[in-house]
Amino acid sequence: MKSILYTRLIRPKSKKTINRNKNIEDKLNTISENKLTIVEGGAAVGKSTLISSYISDKKNYMWLSLDENSDDLTYFWTYILHGLKNNIEDLNFYIDMINPLVNREDIFELILSLINELISEEDLFLVLDDFHYIEDRFLIETIEYFISNSSDNIHFILISRHDVKIYLGNILMKGGVVEIVAEDLYLNLEETKEFIKNTTNKVINDELIKEIYLNTEGWIGAIKLFITVLGTNKSMKNIPKGNKLFIDYMNNEIINSLSKEEIDFLVKTSILTYVNPGIYNDIASEDGFSIIEKLIEKNMLIIMIDEEKNIFRYHNILRQYLLELFDKYEEEIKEQTINKITASLIKDSNFDEAINIFMNWKKYDNALKLIESNAHNIVSTKILNEFPLEYYSKSVDLAFISIFFNYLNLDYERCSLIINSIEDKIDNSSILRGIRLFSIILNNSLINVSSFELSKEVDVNLNILTKTIYYTLAAWILGFWGECTKALDVMELINESNKELNNSYIELINKYNKTSLLEEVGKLKEAKEVYEELNESIKYKNYKSCFTIFRTVGLPGVYIKQLKDRDAEELLIEAQEVLDTLKGRAAFSSLKVGIAYNLAEVKYIQNNIDECEKIINSIDKGNKKGYAYIQILALKIRLLSSENRVLKEEYDQFIDSYEKMYKNLNCSGNVGITYGIALFEIGKYEKSLEKFNNIIFKCRKDGIGYSLIYSLLWKLILLDKLNKYDERECINILKEAIFYSRDEDILFPYYQNRKYLKHIIIKFELQLLDDKNNKDFIKKLKGIMDLKSENNILSSRELEVLKAVTDGLTNKEIGEKLFISISTVKTHIINIYSKLGVKNRVEAVNEGRKMF
Repeated sequence: MKSILYTRLIRPKSKKTINRNKNIEDKLNTISENKLTIVEGGAAVGKSTLISSYISDKKNYMWLSLDENSDDLTYFWTYILHGLKNNIEDLNFYIDMINPLVNREDIFELILSLINELISEEDLFLVLDDFHYIEDRFLIETIEYFISNSSDNIHFILISRHDVKIYLGNILMKGGVVEIVAEDLYLNLEETKEFIKNTTNKVINDELIKEIYLNTEGWIGAIKLFITVLGTNKSMKNIPKGNKLFIDYMNNEIINSLSKEEIDFLVKTSILTYVNPGIYNDIASEDGFSIIEKLIEKNMLIIMIDEEKNIFRYHNILRQYLLELFDKYEEEIKEQTINKITASLIKDSNFDEAINIFMNWKKYDNALKLIESNAHNIVSTKILNEFPLEYYSKSVDLAFISIFFNYLNLDYERCSLIINSIEDKIDNSSILRGIRLFSIILNNSLINVSSFELSKEVDVNLNILTKTIYYTLAAWILGFWGECTKALDVMELINESNKELNNSYIELINKYNKTSLLEEVGKLKEAKEVYEELNESIKYKNYKSCFTIFRTVGLPGVYIKQLKDRDAEELLIEAQEVLDTLKGRAAFSSLKVGIAYNLAEVKYIQNNIDECEKIINSIDKGNKKGYAYIQILALKIRLLSSENRVLKEEYDQFIDSYEKMYKNLNCSGNVGITYGIALFEIGKYEKSLEKFNNIIFKCRKDGIGYSLIYSLLWKLILLDKLNKYDERECINILKEAIFYSRDEDILFPYYQNRKYLKHIIIKFELQLLDDKNNKDFIKKLKGIMDLKSENNILSSRELEVLKAVTDGLTNKEIGEKLFISISTVKTHIINIYSKLGVKNRVEAVNEGRKMF
């Protein structure tokens, strides 16, 4: 698991508290009654101290201190998940899920699952300190979603220096908002007295306290600065007014009161977000613990974070001043300090903090080396965009990971900027081809995958994350263009590289992608086995909702090929319900098209041609030159050409588009098959036969079973049409098609082309039955060609119910056995009666005995 800076998750402690006025106490008391609390005020007004004191007696809370690095989707949610690790089931899986390999839209699925896990009777308080650092619009949307949809037991507290950029409308609808503003946080005179007496051992009379109060107007940060410098200057004269001048003056006074050793310690360690005094031994071979003890005794603006492990941080108003002093050090001293501190951080696997320091002081070469060796261990991906453009051509790792990260985050402009800056400067042909593929994807153009020669192994010296990204991209491109066997080979390389990454999310996604490829090559049984294996692995997981859409959109394709239309339809209805929760997401449009695509096929199988045509025509096809338009037009031609519902201009449009855009791509999938069908429909039989012969050759070579079956059947149809009847050849073609179909129960291509195949099957039935293994499949073929339009096949659930009825179970017993309600059992039985043409239970049992 990636290393995080755990100190960000520790509530800053304050041993001394003060009693606050009634107004602020009343607001604090309402936090637990509301969903969101916003604490807003300038630097050092006591925001964090107030909430830390409030939260200290709560049993269940999470505290996260944010900074400029937190304005990053992966970084922010990684820390949130670590902070909530005691409240969730499987931290490792969630962390894997927000890995840079994952599309940023998937974060909503993660948040939804997280929300479900956090539902409880016990109140949970989530504190986000320094929320003003969060500015990224998409990250804010995810936080809004988290707050708006969380259960009533979750209470969010956002601490910020200025207005938070959260839209409060939806939150106000679901729970109130408490607002604590700067005016609430300023101390009155009595509170100032109590605060000073609790903060210092110095004896300060009431008159001086009153003078401090009048000068500071109750601003806690200013009061702390006064207390710190009182030992050297008790005069209030000549102190400048105005926050910036006052802070600079006070910081200067404080620093001048310290020894050289103390100043050196503070300035050199100020480049760290959190300070463990022990690190000073690596910097200056001195005891940092004794130095910091003296500084705390002097009431310095140092905050204790972890008393047990001696972790501190400097208050922002002090740290900013110290950083200005560090910047004035000689370059050699700065260089030595940075190198020693980052070496110590790297030794402790704190890679993000080390990279952040390198980047802050423009040590890009050092940061680059660290990314090349540890990109897979880095939490923040935003840092990848902060390199000057010329650095992307210096490093394959930086270039490839950055482009991929920006692509998944939909920042295509940044992708193009990086790609254009690289040109041919990278001396790695495999990776360079991969980068060019990104360019092709971004421009929505086409490529001949035969020109995409995949190296079986890329440079062994590349970061494991780079390799995994490369293989993932290669598998996607190959699968997209029908090179399914090659894509499956590449998926094995992904599995190999993931052994080192050990990312469970990548493992699951790779398996889901594998099922779609297995479907395309005609290995339907194996595809279903993988689906069942995956569903079983997440069955009892709280995050299973994240993967429901894969099953409900993917598995129907398998059922359709086997003519199990009811099973497919049930899943697609479920998928439609899941889709409704994804409105407004990037994934919505493509999933919507996928569901409609399969539903059209289902309605075709059910002989509901009007509804099939209606669905196809309703799909948003986009630009006529786009991929979606061609795919949907291809679907219409395949399903409706035999029904005479395709216009001549649609055939012409498809053929023209194919010959301009796809002809040289050697497509063996749906688009290539449809081209052959379109040629057939306009009477170009010889040209159609030539196309199907080419597809058959390619499918045999590459082992693409489903397209092979489809093309063999069309070759048979064309030979029949052209009267090129060689009985032996026709029988061999049929036998080959059935050989690849029978064990996988592939029926759809036969049903779709039954108009042309029926008499051919009948003619050669006896020869086909010479192979006894063909008997059951031939029976199915005869059945679907004669009876399928009557729509009388039972779904798998109806078969289970009929089997139970046949076994003599009552409706109640059936419900208990199948975990369904009695009313659902009755509905299934009514459907069974209708489909079997029986009138009562006895007749249904008789039919069942014939089947089982």
